[in-house]
Amino acid sequence: MTETSWFSTREIGPHTWAIDDCRQDVIYLVCGEERALLIDTGWGVGDLPGLVAALTSLPVTVVNTHGHPDHTFGNGQFARVHIAGEDAAFVRDPPTYETRRWIWGLLLPKPRPIAFDSWALSAAETVVSIGDGHTFDLGGRQIEAISVPGHTSGSIALLDRETRALFAGDNILSGAIWLHLDESTPLSVFRASLQRLQGLETFDAILPAHGKLAALPLSRRVLEDLCRGIDRILEGTLVGREEKTFAGNGLRCDFGSCGIVYRADRVHEDETDDR
Repeated sequence: MTETSWFSTREIGPHTWAIDDCRQDVIYLVCGEERALLIDTGWGVGDLPGLVAALTSLPVTVVNTHGHPDHTFGNGQFARVHIAGEDAAFVRDPPTYETRRWIWGLLLPKPRPIAFDSWALSAAETVVSIGDGHTFDLGGRQIEAISVPGHTSGSIALLDRETRALFAGDNILSGAIWLHLDESTPLSVFRASLQRLQGLETFDAILPAHGKLAALPLSRRVLEDLCRGIDRILEGTLVGREEKTFAGNGLRCDFGSCGIVYRADRVHEDETDDR
């Protein structure tokens, strides 16, 4: 495997590319007239700057949809990244040796184009905290950050009104959205975030941070299915089945086009737990 073969790339719209990070996550490159926006940096295994340079000669701004390593370990390949303030602590320092060793041994597919000793050794030099409503002006194309606490407290989606697309991060997926993590919010908080997205009539296409490139984009039906399913959990008419994951255990519910893994002690915002 050569380094560039780690990625698969598909042009999904005018001046917009989806980049498959060796079937682990999906990175997006969005170009305006003056700048490009790179949405997430993946695992940092492949030469992402080289791939981006092959797609555009524009200067590149980098934003993370949230702070998890499968979306941020490539940050060290860039000088400056943007992320919601609530998740900034995830990316300010380089990954620890222990974290790198655990992920390398458990999660990353083989073969790999680099050696462990040269992988994910640094963080971006500058981390810029952004808030809800922050706008990236790319020249003739503006991308707006929308706060979507749920998967993490600092999760965001990115709205492209021009192409009516929502880059959803891990907030809307065709698979199961993980809400059972220590850094996840109560389910009711996530439902409020989704309600806000439901109220936006400025997007039709949903571009998730996981999934097959051939299946992109998702329709708004996934968002509607997700909201209806969560409502049933909040009402007490639906309870998930036990699900074990490498990041902890929870309850899983599938809603047809999507699903979630959540914790029984973190359904409503006023519930307490031992975090």
